[in-house]
Amino acid sequence: MNAAAIRAIGTANPPERLTRKAWLSFADRIAPSEVSRALLARLAERSEIDERGAAAASEPPFYADGLAPGTAARMQLWSRAARAMAEEACANALAAAEADASTITHLVTASCTGFESPGIDAHLIERLGLSRAVARANIGFMGCHAAVNALSVARSAAIADPRARVLVCCAEVCSAHFHHSARIDQLIANTLFGDGAAAVVVDGATHAAQGAPLLAATHSLHLANSEREMAWSIGDHGFEMTLGARVPDILQAEVGAWVASALAPHGLSVGDIGAWAIHPGGPRVIDSVLASLGVAADAGDASRAVLRAHGNMSSATLLFILERFMQARAPRPWVGLAFGPGLVGEMLLVR
Repeated sequence: MNAAAIRAIGTANPPERLTRKAWLSFADRIAPSEVSRALLARLAERSEIDERGAAAASEPPFYADGLAPGTAARMQLWSRAARAMAEEACANALAAAEADASTITHLVTASCTGFESPGIDAHLIERLGLSRAVARANIGFMGCHAAVNALSVARSAAIADPRARVLVCCAEVCSAHFHHSARIDQLIANTLFGDGAAAVVVDGATHAAQGAPLLAATHSLHLANSEREMAWSIGDHGFEMTLGARVPDILQAEVGAWVASALAPHGLSVGDIGAWAIHPGGPRVIDSVLASLGVAADAGDASRAVLRAHGNMSSATLLFILERFMQARAPRPWVGLAFGPGLVGEMLLVR
């Protein structure tokens, strides 16, 4: 029997935390002088974020003296914070799985907020004591939906080899790329993003626990005529986010039909889904996806709770929501939905 089972999920955030009040103080420091402070307060209120992890709030402070750091300095911050969070999240996942690090056969890492080589994978091999023969794959620069892409790789490995045990880790330091900009979309991006890491232990059939959640399938959709609505590029002062105002409207128009068609080959309909993990790109994204699916507003409660407590942590966020499902023993099947540059949607089906 082939299987790719979720054994455990572990999460982590940086020690630097910002309440909404502290965020406004930080935003005041990094925003150009011409940006209205009343506007920053309105954006923070509309974000519905109460608190977030932000490694950029460390001492000595990022953006010291109001100077926007260059990309090299931002990558140094990413390296420090991403490695620390990844190690903690993976250690938590292995402990929850009651799995020794030596049993990991495959390591899949994902991040869109930084690059280096040797990278997070090499750090985890050294610090966790993984086998030096572990098979590695890195999912780079795919944005907020990269957890689905990483789990798809893990699923393929576990189905191909029943003895496989895959460690997946998504680590994002979004605060390394806070913008010094008066553009409204970049001010919104600053307001929405936070830092976090999440790890998943995925078992092949040999290790899979009875009744464990199974990675049944993944599905993708590249939305037509949407390339300008969301983009993520590398600039001289960090990675630059472009967010179109039409994104929620596009998702509301497209997601419902896509999800219904993706579920149909599995003998499922929207009404059969026990829990929805909707990536909280922001409150309007959650609302638009729920409206498109035609499901009740409370189906987005877990997504909203993660947004309030952590902000949008890019690829790690969906795994924080799935962790809540596991802890609450939410009824299955589960569907995870996340969206990234392109505009691309990725869907995960867990049975």
